Amino acid sequence: MRKIFLITTVFFASLGFVFSQPCTLTTIDSSFIAPSPDSLPCIERGLPYSNSIQINMPGAFDGLITLDSLVITSITGLPNGITYATNPASNVYYGNTSGCILFSGTTNDTAAGYELYFEGYAVVSSPNSGTHTLSLTQLAQLNGPVPEFQLNVINQSDSCHPEALTGIKNLASNINWSISPNPNNGVFELKLDAGNKTSGEIVVTDISGRVAYSQKLETTGFYQTTFNLSTLSKGLYLLQLRTEEGIASKKISIQ
Repeated sequence: MRKIFLITTVFFASLGFVFSQPCTLTTIDSSFIAPSPDSLPCIERGLPYSNSIQINMPGAFDGLITLDSLVITSITGLPNGITYATNPASNVYYGNTSGCILFSGTTNDTAAGYELYFEGYAVVSSPNSGTHTLSLTQLAQLNGPVPEFQLNVINQSDSCHPEALTGIKNLASNINWSISPNPNNGVFELKLDAGNKTSGEIVVTDISGRVAYSQKLETTGFYQTTFNLSTLSKGLYLLQLRTEEGIASKKISIQ
């Protein structure tokens, strides 16, 4: 698919068509998203705004998973009057390439931080699990590169003091837990210190999201259990604690 896109681009360029891009790629900052939310100029209410961010996609993450491509289908949460345009226009960001997003327009929305929500999917692969298409939620659970950003609106002449995003909120910030040994041949020991009463479910999925194992969770304070996944295929899996308070996730590997 990447080759077809490049061939088509060269073909149209040879005919003299000029492709107007909304933003220009740079090599100043190699961070996943640059500049960071707390470095991008704020949007002043009632004044025209135009600034862009760059997304630098890694070719792999966590040393185990190859990222073929990430597709952004929409970005929501923008202040009223602010729109976005992308380069590439296809919104397909391949591994080891870069793209950019231009935010522009004029807004009179309340001065505040506006967290953006990226929708889309990614194509990833690993030696033991093959190739899969994942939602961005599933990619985030694998600690993959999922865009997060915040636009900050201020009143005219106010100082720009944006607050950085806090990241994905989950259960992991409220509990202490571990899984060991990891990796191993499939027999894992889970230790959990939940503090208050915790009820829910322990779930193991493969990287495509298919449930491979589950058991009920009902505990107060310290909890310990062992479960045997040796009948599953070798590869990377996701262990989740799913409760009413949220979800905590860890990657496990069966060798």
